[in-house]
This record gives sequence, C-alpha cells and structure tokens, in this order.
Amino acid sequence: MRKDYVNILFLSVFLVTLGCVGMFNTPKVTTSCSFDQTWSVALASVDEFELRRIDQENGLIETEWIGLASKTKSGFSLFESFARDSNQERAKFFINISTQSNGILIAVQQNREFFSSMGVQSQSNPWRRIPPIAEEEQRLSNRISNQLRAKGCAILS
Repeated sequence: MRKDYVNILFLSVFLVTLGCVGMFNTPKVTTSCSFDQTWSVALASVDEFELRRIDQENGLIETEWIGLASKTKSGFSLFESFARDSNQERAKFFINISTQSNGILIAVQQNREFFSSMGVQSQSNPWRRIPPIAEEEQRLSNRISNQLRAKGCAILS
C-alpha cells in the first residue's frame, strides 16, 4: 500500500516538473537595442497576423487566433476519415519584451488548441490545449532576430 503512494507521488512530481520545464522552453533573444527600437521591430515582425493586444507599457504583443488545418487525430479509427474534416486547430503567439540587466529580452510563445466534433467536449470551452510547435516559435524568434540585426542591433543570446 505504501509503495503505491510513493509511486503516485513520484509520478505526480515528474509530471509537474515536466510541465514546468515546457513552460520555460520558449525561444528567447537578448539584444543591445533600446526597448523602443526592439518594440518597433517585434511589432513589424508580426505584421502578417491580426493583433489582439498591443501593450507597449507591459511589453506584450498578442496575436488573434489563427485557424489551421488539423493534423491531430481524434482517436476514433472507425470514424477517422470523417473526423479529419471536423478536427480543427488554432494557434496564437505572445511576444514578451522586457528590460534585463544585460539588454532587452524578447520571448516568443505559441498557444495551440485542438477541437474535434467527435467525442465528449466541455460545453464552456470545447477547445483542448495541445503542445506548441517549437519550430513555429523559433521561426518567429529568428525573424525578429534577423530584423534586429538588419537595424544594426547586436544579438547577445
């Protein structure tokens, strides 16, 4: 009986640790440019997206949800061919810009969600959170870095 509690405790700690590591694994760039110049470049880097929130005082840029073709399977193999058309994914980006002791830090984070009409869904929020695509986060981070370099800013990390 005691062994079961230890195993459950170990598993819980492992899952919490894994979740926390994932939150801090977003691409980050540090630059020598001023906050205002970094802000302008970051804002110009997301010009292809519709923006939901632009808060320069708090250093936050948030895009609207972007609808995507779903690659996620619903798990119902019998209905898979029908479910693929009804599965949906969406994503949005958060760009956080903050002043650090060694320069201006830019962090890019993607929130991604999945919806399927198959199975039981919550009525209040039918979308389920799924892991971000690291390559998309990195691509946006690289775009910001390249534009900062083009403006003559040094990239410190």
